[in-house]
Amino acid sequence: MLNEEVDDSEFFQQDFTTASDWELFNARLEEIFHEWKLSFGQSAFRKLAHHELASCRWTVARETIKFADVELHVVHYRAVLLEQPDADPTEQVPASSCQTFVDLMALENDYCAAYGAQRASVGEDTDELKLHPLAQWYGLREFVIVTPAKKSIANESQIRILMSSVHIAVSESSCDVPVFVQAMDKVQHVYLGVCESGPVRMSFDIVHLHLTPPTCKYLSGLLEVFKGKIGVAYVDPVAVSVRFTYALTRFLTGGFVSDKSVPFAPDSGSSDRVSLPFGVSVDPVAELIVHCTWPQVADNVVVDSQTYSDFDPLTAPLWSLRAQFEDTPVCYLADCLQEYLQISDSRRALTEYFSELAFGANPPPIEGANPLDLLTESKIPRLSSVLPARIGAPKTAPPKLEGPLSDDQLKDMLYYLFPDAQKEPRWPYAPSVTAPGEFDPLRIKSANADSLVHRLAALLALCNACFGGKRTVAQLWAEFAQEMRYRVERCIPIPG
Repeated sequence: MLNEEVDDSEFFQQDFTTASDWELFNARLEEIFHEWKLSFGQSAFRKLAHHELASCRWTVARETIKFADVELHVVHYRAVLLEQPDADPTEQVPASSCQTFVDLMALENDYCAAYGAQRASVGEDTDELKLHPLAQWYGLREFVIVTPAKKSIANESQIRILMSSVHIAVSESSCDVPVFVQAMDKVQHVYLGVCESGPVRMSFDIVHLHLTPPTCKYLSGLLEVFKGKIGVAYVDPVAVSVRFTYALTRFLTGGFVSDKSVPFAPDSGSSDRVSLPFGVSVDPVAELIVHCTWPQVADNVVVDSQTYSDFDPLTAPLWSLRAQFEDTPVCYLADCLQEYLQISDSRRALTEYFSELAFGANPPPIEGANPLDLLTESKIPRLSSVLPARIGAPKTAPPKLEGPLSDDQLKDMLYYLFPDAQKEPRWPYAPSVTAPGEFDPLRIKSANADSLVHRLAALLALCNACFGGKRTVAQLWAEFAQEMRYRVERCIPIPG
């Protein structure tokens, strides 16, 4: 019996040196932490300013790894803090301190979620447009999240295995940046994390309750939970910060629209400006939020229980108001200007709007004019019928353009552009506009206010928005060009 040979060939054929999928996953996780240089004690850092996390820019790095058949995203969030040249050198924290522990105790980041955040510099995910919940809750300037790519991780065994991998990777890579695992449904924002710095390990746990216990609805019950978690007798007063938030999301469904009046309208009075469309179809404010805050109050001087509370919003020492606007509000002035700028890209000619411009007859010659000018004269008819009171107007009227604008509207528009054609101008130009201005090389390249170009641009935009679109713009432009040609040929001064 002692000399009996045992057939153990199958036992020695098993190669125990082959790494398992779990070990490969841990090694890849450590490798990512080393690539991102997350080891502790890199350099000194400064303390965060007041609500700085909510206003600074964030960088996001992303890697994809697989564990068995589950695809995971490893995302690194880091706030890019601006240099402060006038910062106090005493505010610098030595490299031996853990950045995470300092940020957790910083009072400057309380309620920083109420101030929004800038867009992340990397990635176009809509979730990155706002300040991340972990930065809101803990005030962290840098953290890593391991999140599933597709389905959520709801199995407790899978969560424990993933947390074990994170603990091993953090310990082996000497990473002092907190690493979180997103569990349960992504909408719930349940993150379980760990942070190690030297001999200290900190765990981040979240408990999601369907119903709030009655004791946790007031400060007195929350203080009992807090002191119970400490584990030792704590007799000193606890500093608490309290904030009440009131949100108004329902507004009246009425928009604001200004009067679309023009200076040549019968009821315009003495108005001397073109009124472009202005206003909104619906209220652009999506939400109004009011915050009533009590910062750093000792728990022994306030009472907040089920029967009595000292936290009256009217007595709060700090109030703040925040307005959130619609992403794409319908603004009439913006639409008017955008449609007007699109006309410059139009490839259609004037003859496509008015065929009579291409086949119109030549107007009769003017007495005393040079007959050779008729060889190069344009085929566009003149505006004698539109401006009968102007100087040197021929008695025989050429064919008139039939467009959306009536004769009275077109006449008033041209009198608005060329007020000197009237004996008593209704809308004269200011002397500062007519007189030559001083040369200023630093002046912006634009037309003077209430000048001829300024009035023409405003009228064209108004015609495009309120009087018929591109065909009306073409009609006014053709008449304006005819009037300008008429004045240049006869050396008539051009006002404005």
